[in-house]
Amino acid sequence: MSNTQYAVCHLQRGSGNDSGMSCHIERKDAKGKVYVPTNADAERTSLNRELLTFPDGVTNRTEAIQQRIDTAGLHRKVAKNQTKAIRIILTGTHEQMMKIAQEGKLDNWINANLKWLRATFGSDNLVSCVLHMDEKTPHLHATVVPIVTGERIRRKREGEKKYETKSGPRLSADDVMRRSKLHEYQNSYAAIMKQFGLQRGIVGSTAKHQANSDYYRQQVIRYEEDIAKLQADVEKAQEGRNTILSWFGKGDLAKAKKELGEKDEQIAKLKGQIQILTAEKGHLQEQHKSDIEQLRNGYQKEIDKAIHRAESAERQSKEKDSVIDRQKQRIDQLDRKANPQRYHLSSGAELVRINVPNYRNPSLHIWTRVGEELFEDTKFQIDYNVAQAHFNRQITDEEFVNAVFEPQEQVNEIQANLLGAAFELAIGGPAQAHVGIGGGGSSSELPWGEQKNRSRRSK
Repeated sequence: MSNTQYAVCHLQRGSGNDSGMSCHIERKDAKGKVYVPTNADAERTSLNRELLTFPDGVTNRTEAIQQRIDTAGLHRKVAKNQTKAIRIILTGTHEQMMKIAQEGKLDNWINANLKWLRATFGSDNLVSCVLHMDEKTPHLHATVVPIVTGERIRRKREGEKKYETKSGPRLSADDVMRRSKLHEYQNSYAAIMKQFGLQRGIVGSTAKHQANSDYYRQQVIRYEEDIAKLQADVEKAQEGRNTILSWFGKGDLAKAKKELGEKDEQIAKLKGQIQILTAEKGHLQEQHKSDIEQLRNGYQKEIDKAIHRAESAERQSKEKDSVIDRQKQRIDQLDRKANPQRYHLSSGAELVRINVPNYRNPSLHIWTRVGEELFEDTKFQIDYNVAQAHFNRQITDEEFVNAVFEPQEQVNEIQANLLGAAFELAIGGPAQAHVGIGGGGSSSELPWGEQKNRSRRSK
């Protein structure tokens, strides 16, 4: 076993809903069918562990990613090309990781990793962490949803108009994967892993073998010192040659020529040695560079293969998902034709959109439209079972709204007038004319919503 052992912390952006990597990490596909990659030992797969407990209603890593996004309170719609998850592989040099496992310290190593992940990326953002024991080296696959709350970093251009920066949570892999932060992750992770005999070994995607670097650095210094000494000898020889040249015309010409020849030969020999040492120094530096690359490839080989398999599986999964999506769209179209009542609000208004910030403690925010008139309303502490039925797609958006809001709660007075609707109250009796803001007329006893839910006319 080599003297120095290294910690490995590798971050990579996920692709789409990252279902392909979920298949590799969880050893099962979206339908629950067992999947064991070729480099894994199927007899040891039972030793793998999901280290986090999923929220209620969430059954796998892919759902956990989406659930975090749905409940984060994001103000912006998530674009299709946005990174929803960051994959993090955590491990160490094979020999040391096996030693940690054999000495019964693996659980301590796992707990230290979880503590670092939560402190670095936030407990809410860490949605999955799986221990793999069925491959060559024990390692963790952590999944982080890049939800950040800091102000967006953007370069201010000269003469640019100043816009108000919206506060609140946002999905930003660019922020989490910033170069300066990647450097910080490696430093803090190395500090946590030091207690397990692992030191910093990978920065970004480039391995740095510190022990070898020290050796090469000392060797280069020795070459430079030897070259400096030889250059000093050349200068002394050159001075002696100049002295010999001064003898010409002063007597013993034969002796002067002989001495001059010897000095020229000495200088040529010294320069030759300098040339050889310089070449050896260059070769040593190239060898160092090559060794670093080989080391990086050694660490990355298993990781790259796993990622390649996962991405291949993800491509296949996307193709299947595309077929499934088309079938779902077709089924939805047929369902709308066969059961039109499932897609209409009881008030007769058009449902623009809805929002359920958190399905564990559900509230429902709705937006409706009649002609050009828009209206929004919110109800809190709604029935959990109804919310779960909607989450599981057992009821449509319209059925969900109808179950939570009475018809008169789905529209404002102007919309009701446009519909020509007179809603019946639960206590009986027709709806009364409702007074708009700033207008005259009689008051209404209808529950049109609180002051915050006033109508907004489209511009």
